[in-house]
Amino acid sequence: MNKLWLPALAFFLSACSFTPKPYISDEYQKYKVSDLKVPERPHVLKLETEFTRNGKPLPAVRPELTQAVNQALNETKVAVSVPQSEATLKIYANNIVNMKNAIESGIGTGVTFGLAGNTVRDDYTFICSYSHGNQELSKAEFDHAIVSNIGARAAPIGLIPQKNLQQAFFAVTKDVVVNCLGDLQKKGFLLP
Repeated sequence: MNKLWLPALAFFLSACSFTPKPYISDEYQKYKVSDLKVPERPHVLKLETEFTRNGKPLPAVRPELTQAVNQALNETKVAVSVPQSEATLKIYANNIVNMKNAIESGIGTGVTFGLAGNTVRDDYTFICSYSHGNQELSKAEFDHAIVSNIGARAAPIGLIPQKNLQQAFFAVTKDVVVNCLGDLQKKGFLLP
C-alpha cells in the first residue's frame, strides 16, 4: 500500500510545480477606469476582434478575446457592443512567442521536475481602431505582457499576481481597452 502512495505523491507534487503562476505589470496602464468620462448612456458600437500568435490567426482564441473586451467595455460604462452600429471598435491582439526559448525552458523545467523553475514572458501587441461608417478615425498600438513562473521560482518583484492565465489575459485586455478608450476620449470621441 505504501508503495502506491509514494509515486502518487511524487506525481501530484510535480504536477503542482508545473502550473503556471501568471503576473502582469501596471506599467502599461496609461489610464485607469476612473480617468474615463462616463456618459449617461453608454455609446453603442460594433465590436470586431482578431487574435493571432506571431501573426498567424488563432480563431479558437477569438471568442475569449471578444469576451474579455466586452467585459472591459461593460466595466468602463463608456461603450457597449451591439451587432448593428455605425461606429466600430476593432481590437487585434498578437501574442508574440519565442517558441524556441519556450521549448528549451519547458524541457529544463520538466527534466528537473520543476525544481529548476523558469520564467516565461508572453508579449502582446494590440491594435485598437475606431471607425464610423467607412472612415477610420483613430488607430493606436498598445503593448502588454504576461509573465509566468513555472516550477520553483520566486515571484517577480513589482508585478501583480493573477489567479490563472485566463484572469491574466482578461486583465491585460482590460488595460488595453481602457487605454484605447482614454486615447479616443482625448481625441474627442466617445465623450459624454
